Amino acid sequence: MEKRKTIGRRIAVIVIVLLFIGALAAVYIRVNPVWHAAKLKIEQGEKKYQLAEINPEGMTAETRFTPPEGYTRVEAEEGSFAQYLREYPLLPDGTRLPVFDGSAINSPYCAAVFDISVGDEGYQQCADSIIRLYSDYFYQKGQYDKITFQFSNGDECSYPRWRKGRRMLVLGDLSCEIPAALPDDSEQQYRNYLKEVMNYAGTLSLQKESSVISPDELRIGDFICNDTHVVMITDMAVNDKGEKVYLIGQSFIPAVCFHIITDLDGSVPTAWFTQDRLKAEKFQIGAFSFQQKDIRRWKDGF
Repeated sequence: MEKRKTIGRRIAVIVIVLLFIGALAAVYIRVNPVWHAAKLKIEQGEKKYQLAEINPEGMTAETRFTPPEGYTRVEAEEGSFAQYLREYPLLPDGTRLPVFDGSAINSPYCAAVFDISVGDEGYQQCADSIIRLYSDYFYQKGQYDKITFQFSNGDECSYPRWRKGRRMLVLGDLSCEIPAALPDDSEQQYRNYLKEVMNYAGTLSLQKESSVISPDELRIGDFICNDTHVVMITDMAVNDKGEKVYLIGQSFIPAVCFHIITDLDGSVPTAWFTQDRLKAEKFQIGAFSFQQKDIRRWKDGF
């Protein structure tokens, strides 16, 4: 009888140990996401609209888009975010909009597509693509201390701490930081970090990390964000009267490559949105509606 009890206790201990090891393994897998690039379909489509300010041979935003007559691009400092966006490589003119699942779509609002990777699980959507561009800029410059983003619940996910092996454990609306990996400063681990941020950040977290500005204050890197969608100012030009026009970019659901938006609401299709348009109390950008109070600047801006 005593022998049976001993065997029973040993079995119970083994079961408890196995359950504990299983729980630890589940937590480790949960807090250590792995980013994989989607296999994007890059193909030419039929252009529905011919834009006057496009140079088809240009392979960056700066060389692809010519400012409207009478306008000149605002100056961009060497190494600035504005220069980074202007020099970002584009896919060939007329490329259909690649989707994370390997398909491609024709979008009347797509003026040009950034040559940017997309995760294979469909999480790089509107807010995520803007977070990606902000983060990649700082990563390229080695300014890792600036790569910190909030989740929608307000908790902070820091890349410098992630590099040291700290991870975020999320349970519903609650999250906490735990030690769950060895230090790793590889590019793959950086992408893993971004995947975690994209899973739990969004338009609500961008609103929490930004402040409302007036249309007159808009500059490159600012964004227009409501609860459901966000677009970013990617370039700006001005004329002798001080009137401004903007290139605006976005991604959306399903996750597609970040792209420059075509304005179809004027008399002639164009990629440049006027300052007067964005001064209206309510306005349309592509397929999405916004209000003037949605114009925002992330943290200290660029």
